[in-house]
Amino acid sequence: MKRRSFLKYTGILGAAAALFPFELLAAWEKNRFASEGFQKAMISNLGTASVPVSEKVKLKIPAVATDSAAVPVEVSATVKADEIYLFVEKNYTPLVYKLTPGAAMLPYFSMRIKMRESSPVHAVIKSGQTYYRATANCEVSAQAC
Repeated sequence: MKRRSFLKYTGILGAAAALFPFELLAAWEKNRFASEGFQKAMISNLGTASVPVSEKVKLKIPAVATDSAAVPVEVSATVKADEIYLFVEKNYTPLVYKLTPGAAMLPYFSMRIKMRESSPVHAVIKSGQTYYRATANCEVSAQAC
């Protein structure tokens, strides 16, 4: 390889590395997801295990899931959400998802989750200093975990 080509490509790679958004490489919050049991997961993430059920949060999940490896879940809220949590009580790691939406983002998400067995699913919205929760049961006919 010629020296000029080497220096040129090294400069291009260096410039590309300098422009890389390193905020995307956020630290993994291991203690939040490594909780043992649903109650401990609620306490370690929310600071409390008792969150009232509210009509301000909507949780859409099938009553019976034929494949526990891809259970569709849809969460929405009528209040501004500072944080959105999704818990599955009987999973090995009860906290399935945590989202901190931006100011312009609607409090809504839809995804497919993996469930260990039939279990209640909880969607928790933090709005200011108040938590709101919706709960739904999902029966799993074939376990995947």
